[in-house]
Amino acid sequence: MEGDISVQSGLTGGDRSSRPLLTVGMPAYNEASQIASSVRAVRDALDTVGVPWELVVVDDGSSDGTEGELRATVAGDDRIRVIRLPQNRGVGFAIATAIGSACGDWFMVIPADLAMDLRDIRRYLSAVTPGVAAVAGYTATRGDYSPWRALVSIVNRWAVCMLVGIYVRNPNYIHMYRREAVSQAHLTCTGSPALFAELLSICARFGEIVEIPVRYVPRTTGRATGARWQSILATGRGLVRLALSRHVSEHVRPKPN
Repeated sequence: MEGDISVQSGLTGGDRSSRPLLTVGMPAYNEASQIASSVRAVRDALDTVGVPWELVVVDDGSSDGTEGELRATVAGDDRIRVIRLPQNRGVGFAIATAIGSACGDWFMVIPADLAMDLRDIRRYLSAVTPGVAAVAGYTATRGDYSPWRALVSIVNRWAVCMLVGIYVRNPNYIHMYRREAVSQAHLTCTGSPALFAELLSICARFGEIVEIPVRYVPRTTGRATGARWQSILATGRGLVRLALSRHVSEHVRPKPN
């Protein structure tokens, strides 16, 4: 049962009175129509997990009033911070900004369109044991994927495995990272979705990567951009850069959970 999932010993330790254990970063670009409901949904879900948390929302230079919706929604809740970027820099830069601002022991990215059943945040936390450096979420077949987008996903998974040495089922999905591992790293792929592979490769040097099943929820507004040619080419360049810089020296396969 969902309510029976408990926090494992890998999460404990230290003085928890003045800092969060989990930081959730939420990049947002022109999400005025749904950002308030998304922030409220994440806040309500985090209130049930039983650990101190913070939410860092990065407005990536939106021009549709996203910032105003955010400020009104989070007013009075000091667990939620809003960072406004003066211009649109892309989701990777927004994620890196959230990492740089994070205070929690663990860092997790949840996009403004959510893309997951938020009750599964507990699954990420329950997968942490000593020695784990990242928890990688994966989903079953996504019914809203076109054949083209499904093919792009398969090729991306293969490329991440072959070029970076990381095998996870959904490299660009929602993962949770040990902040100690990623916060001090010099990130080179902030301009493309290859950032997810870079973060996992960094964590692989610190400990295990474990995978957990997560329930996928299709977005209800806007449209995904991951299968556009610009994104594909940027990801390819990023993965080649990671391969050439030898972020990972051996093939890393996550421990099944």
